[in-house]
Formats: sequence, C-alpha cells, structure tokens
Amino acid sequence: MVKSKSFEEFYYTKTDENHFIEEVVDYAIANQGDYSPYEGFMRCPECEMADLFLVSKSSSARTHLKKKPTSDHREGCSYMYEYASKKLIEKYVESLNYDKVQDKLDSMMRMLFKNTHRQSRQQDHNQKTTKEEQNPMLIHGDKTELQEVKAIRRKSLTSWIDASDGTDIRLLYGKVKLEVTEKEAVNKKGKKFTYYLLKLWTENKLGEWKYRTQIYRGSNKDDVMFDKVYQIAVIGKLNFKWKWWQIDLVDPSAVRIREV
Repeated sequence: MVKSKSFEEFYYTKTDENHFIEEVVDYAIANQGDYSPYEGFMRCPECEMADLFLVSKSSSARTHLKKKPTSDHREGCSYMYEYASKKLIEKYVESLNYDKVQDKLDSMMRMLFKNTHRQSRQQDHNQKTTKEEQNPMLIHGDKTELQEVKAIRRKSLTSWIDASDGTDIRLLYGKVKLEVTEKEAVNKKGKKFTYYLLKLWTENKLGEWKYRTQIYRGSNKDDVMFDKVYQIAVIGKLNFKWKWWQIDLVDPSAVRIREV
C-alpha cells in the first residue's frame, strides 16, 4: 500500500486554478480556524479528482493537506505511487543525455505550469495520465526494483522550505527572477578558476520579489536577465549546510528555464 502523502498545493474548484496551502492557513488564522470557503473545494493539484482536507499543525509536522480516504486519484496520477529513492533518480538522470533530460523537464513544466483553460487541461488529463508511462512525474525502477513505477517528489519554490523538508532528490519549480553571479576560486593545485552561481528570487504575497536561494552552476553561465520573469524547473536536493539553504543539482543538465 502506498503511504499517505501530504500536499502543499491544491486545485481549487471555485477558481479552476491551483492554489497554495498558505492561502488557506492565512484565511483560517484570520477567521478563528474556519476555512469553510475552501472546505470541500480542494482537490489533488495534478489529477484534479481526489478530494483533500486540511490537517492542522502539530509538534511533528506543519499544516498540510491530505487525501480523503473515500476519494480516489485519477488513473495515472503520480500521487498514487511511492516516491523514488535518491539512488534511483540519480541512475535515471545519469542514463539520459542532455536533450532527454531537457525533454523530461519540459514535460514536467507543461504539467506544473498549467494552462488555465479548462478544456485544454481536460484534454491533458485524458492524454497524459491515462497510462503511467506518459506521466512525466513518474519513472521506472531497474531490474532490482522489479520495474516498479515510482514518483518524483516535487516542491514549489514559493512554498515554505526548511530543514524539515529533508534532502531527498526532488523537482523544484516556480516563477522566479534570476541573476548570474561570477566567482573566482583556487583549486587544489593552486590554479584559479571561474564558476557561476544562479541566484533565484520569488514573489511573496505582497507582490515583492525576495531573494530565495542559489544554485551552483560550475562553468555553466546561464543566459538570463534580472528584469525578466522566468519559469524554472530543476531536479536536485535541498542543502541546509550553509547559512542560507541552497539547491544541489543531481546533474548540471537538470535545469530548465523559460521566459514567461
């Protein structure tokens, strides 16, 4: 049996769009715990079928959403599957060339940055989640895992992130502003070399762009401009060893950026 999963994002039937749990939490705080405008109208952010309910914050977990036991996901929804291990994702990405990794990220972005047109999304459900192999959030295990299908974790860059999220490899995505910083260092042989950091800003609820994190890009210098807004998707893990958490890529190719 697949372990019950938590959700930080949901499909809101009243607006026909995906929303984040922070919106529900803020409403509940302002209304003495009541969240009736959302109760019964929150569904799985991917398949838009399974009903979700709010689980209050506890000593061991932040406020989150869970699937109602009596409700089911649409066939092929990645939330029906166990999460893939670090080792499996690393092996999977390693088996792909640069173009294949970019294609995978493109497919993930098409799913996560949804077209809000209802008919387009319904066609997307019918065509892409009918079979598990067509869902970009799913990957197949190798022979040692009996060809089991596993899901890749996901995390929005605009959601709350701290050490409790752990360091599992996942897809990190969001709408961002980007800036490239050039740095210089000295290797073990005493030779100087140049490397680049990709810095990310996300927009808060007040419409302000705030620094969020950075990604080490090695010799790769991304062609971006800070005055533009982008959608980004990366496969990597959260690194909390620094004063400010960073993203460590599973592979240098595991970054996809497109201008909004």
